[in-house]
Amino acid sequence: MLPIWRSSSPNKAVVFDGDDTLWRTEQLYDNARSRARNIVVAGSIDGAEWEELERKIDVENVATLGFGFDRFPTSCVQAYEELCVRSGTQIDPWISSQVREAAQSAFESDPPLVPGALETLVFLRDRGFRLALLSKGVPELQFRRIKSSGLENCFDVIKVVIEKTPNAIREVLSLLGVSAKSAWMVGNSMRSDILPAIAAGMHVIWIKSHTWEYERAFDHMSDSRVIVAESVEQVPEIISRQTK
Repeated sequence: MLPIWRSSSPNKAVVFDGDDTLWRTEQLYDNARSRARNIVVAGSIDGAEWEELERKIDVENVATLGFGFDRFPTSCVQAYEELCVRSGTQIDPWISSQVREAAQSAFESDPPLVPGALETLVFLRDRGFRLALLSKGVPELQFRRIKSSGLENCFDVIKVVIEKTPNAIREVLSLLGVSAKSAWMVGNSMRSDILPAIAAGMHVIWIKSHTWEYERAFDHMSDSRVIVAESVEQVPEIISRQTK
């Protein structure tokens, strides 16, 4: 249930992450990975072993392939071909092609909103909060997801960056016209959302949602400054409680 606030909160702001905070992106990758796994299993490769290796390779490939369209499909193919080499099985170019095609399906659908995303944004705006969306990744893909979400008009500022550094966050706060002490960051990644926001001097809410291994690598760094939420629907109540 959303809290009852009787007064607006001028000069305050909330910066939201998009992927797996406001909409469910990781499920698209899970579905695509399952399709690719079925293909390698049909090619006599152990599915569990393939998936474990694919997830490891995918994290390693961030260093060279970043967060673009090619990294995830490439990781899936590399895992298949490496296991073929290990087992002495001949690499089948057709299977490699089918695995890549299956992995690319992660980018063909738009992710669904998480429950309560729109209601939370509208509630905060109605109470005087300025809102920003700070998203990380390929601009073409991120802006497509933003547009398809139907949330675009809820934000005063929308920015897509390659990496969410403290300076990138400060730039967003400057555009909002608020200080870090008057602003909250809401995101599902300790690595990409929470730690940079703490470094920028913001209050933070960490939504512990399903995400991939790269983003989970820093989860152990949570401390007393981090307020944990189970969903975006809890954000208004947390902010209300902390600002009384």
